[in-house]
Amino acid sequence: MSTKELLQTYPIRKIKPANGIAITANVWQEAHDYHDQRQSLHTLFGHGAGILTGLNVVANDPADTTLYILPGVAIDPGGQTIVVGQPIVYDLGREMEGAFSVVLNYSESQRQPDQAQAKRLPAYVQSEFSISVQPLAAEPAGVELARLRRSRRDTVLRNAQNPAMPGPDEIDLRYRREVGAPPEVRVGVCYLGHRDRARHGQGMMFLAQHLNFVSKYHTIVEDDIVLGPGLGLNTLVYLVGQGSFEISPNVMNGLFNYIERGRGTLFIESVDEQAAASSPSFGVKKEINPAPLPPRHCLLTQPYLFSSPPPGSDPASQAPIKVRDGLVFSPRNYGLLWQGERHDGPASREEIRAAVEWGSNVINYAVNRYKG
Repeated sequence: MSTKELLQTYPIRKIKPANGIAITANVWQEAHDYHDQRQSLHTLFGHGAGILTGLNVVANDPADTTLYILPGVAIDPGGQTIVVGQPIVYDLGREMEGAFSVVLNYSESQRQPDQAQAKRLPAYVQSEFSISVQPLAAEPAGVELARLRRSRRDTVLRNAQNPAMPGPDEIDLRYRREVGAPPEVRVGVCYLGHRDRARHGQGMMFLAQHLNFVSKYHTIVEDDIVLGPGLGLNTLVYLVGQGSFEISPNVMNGLFNYIERGRGTLFIESVDEQAAASSPSFGVKKEINPAPLPPRHCLLTQPYLFSSPPPGSDPASQAPIKVRDGLVFSPRNYGLLWQGERHDGPASREEIRAAVEWGSNVINYAVNRYKG
């Protein structure tokens, strides 16, 4: 519906109360419709139709024909607020193929008036919702949550390996319209090993300052955190290693629960060669073998495009960055560049910009995992 059409529905007349007037069902309904219409239009003009918060769509694990719609709130094109309080399982089955949208729709159900009247009780209208699948050729009647291009009716559905370029049978979240307040991103900075240069939290704060200015996120940094209870409140944990370090088995278990159950992300950065030598043992203890960052990985494409990770604070020493789901190992000391410094003096504007854009990709990667 266009803005002009919406304005024509704006109520300009309301009932004035007075002693002795007959409050019939029609009068009561008209009085409440006035407020409902004004509230719906205010919501629509203030936010627009789309997703206020949550409502992420993820595939089952192991993959099958079902999708999970996580709790959240949306506004439909008519200004109705839709609240999904519990995870919803939606099974596409094996009867559909081709391109389509997964759409959230507002609906209402009403208790039968005759039953209510027989007991002299009010009849209630219950706000509800439904999930439907609509062809892409049509404008969604509700709120679009995801898209799919299903190659065959018997294929299983998966999360996109690269959210910027989802393939067939992968969940495509690119067309969701998010209209809510900026999501809060929490970053915890923890120092491992020697602490004589525990300044990388300041670099992360400069990166957060950039994100808060140019992105849809509100990023908060807590410097010098302790690895323990409460770790899961962080979207990203930035581990800064200087010198050799060891992590106890209990802390290691907590970190991997944070990654695997809490969908958190660890960004492990080495300041020197001793820390770089200690970092691989972090994954070995859990039988995890990170691999060099592959081309077109989302860390290289969202939101900023790189052909390869940018040089770190020492361009002459550029060991590869390695990744595994939820783990990013960096020996390039970007935290120094985020403070405007190189290992041998001030960094150039171009070096700082490249490091900040790379850091933005790391934060975006962590946010996309954490939402899942």
